[in-house]
Amino acid sequence: MSSQPITPLSFCVMPSRFVRRDEPHGFSEWDDTARSAFDDDTLFYDVFQSGSAGRIYAVGPPLKRAFRTFLKQSQLSLNGVPAIYREISQSRRACMLEITADVADPTILSIINPHLSLNIAIGSSHLDRYFGRRTMFTLSRNNDLKWVRDWAQFHIETQGVDAILLFDNASDHYGADALLEVLAGVRGLVTYDVVPAPFQYGPVGNGRDRTNARFLQFGVFEITRLRFLQHATGALNLDIDEMAHTPKGTNVFDAAIESDSGFLTLPGSWRYPEKGAPLCHSSHVLRATQDDAPMYPKWCIDPSGSQLGKSWRTHGIKGLPDQVQDDCGFFHCRMISESWHYDRSEYSALSLEADPVAERLLGETLTAPAA
Repeated sequence: MSSQPITPLSFCVMPSRFVRRDEPHGFSEWDDTARSAFDDDTLFYDVFQSGSAGRIYAVGPPLKRAFRTFLKQSQLSLNGVPAIYREISQSRRACMLEITADVADPTILSIINPHLSLNIAIGSSHLDRYFGRRTMFTLSRNNDLKWVRDWAQFHIETQGVDAILLFDNASDHYGADALLEVLAGVRGLVTYDVVPAPFQYGPVGNGRDRTNARFLQFGVFEITRLRFLQHATGALNLDIDEMAHTPKGTNVFDAAIESDSGFLTLPGSWRYPEKGAPLCHSSHVLRATQDDAPMYPKWCIDPSGSQLGKSWRTHGIKGLPDQVQDDCGFFHCRMISESWHYDRSEYSALSLEADPVAERLLGETLTAPAA
């Protein structure tokens, strides 16, 4: 069993008797599943020290009118010392507050409102823990533990990853301790944390109103940047079903650091498993013979480089054009998925062929289990 403890978030969920977050446009037309997936009661996902005396950050879903009014009517303090706050959000899908007071080591944020009083423990900064690390991070739910292990091991061996930050979004197939155990057994991993994120991910669907109501991932990016990775050598954003590839002898971190923008865009393309093969990364060595459906890219960044201070997003940084380099991208492994968004097994009409690059990288780096 791993001796490392689980890393908690210091979150705040409003009591059921209190006001809720404003409903988004079109909410009344959503089905019951989508409505129940909307996060209407989380004030903050995490409250944590900034690494500078007297300053903390609070990150959560967008305040909207109801919760913004609540804060404006409240008095804030750090360790009992009056505090001031300012909103520094760069996205409509997340809220970031910078809260300051004349306190060297703040440990408690108090919010006193005529209708409700809150005391929130302030989490510690982990910037020193990830200083100089080449870190991969993700938000995951119920992914097979063998997939998590192979995903980690592959990127350690092929990209030089030496740290992993894994947010677990309320998995119910296992506990966060099982993920810690997996990462503890991965060769070459120097630093790692498993961070439970027990919040609604947001409604499934492609409409703009539903997409804009998926808050959690944007909040996780801000927590990752400000609490963990701002002083890391590199930050690689990939899901468990995504496997980065670069030309032999190179890696995503060096490519990002050496670029003028301090940023590397990774275009993606589907890879499919051989028929009858075990559902693991190493079996995903087939590609479509014709152009496959386009997909959004992923990325790697030098956190302290020229993009310092800018919010990270799912597929890049707002206002920064794609920073593509030759032969750098990722394989999107089609069946490494719980198919939570849609049925990913529906591709029988595609004509497939072997991809020698995937065979070499996935097949040689990872050992497939017996069929």
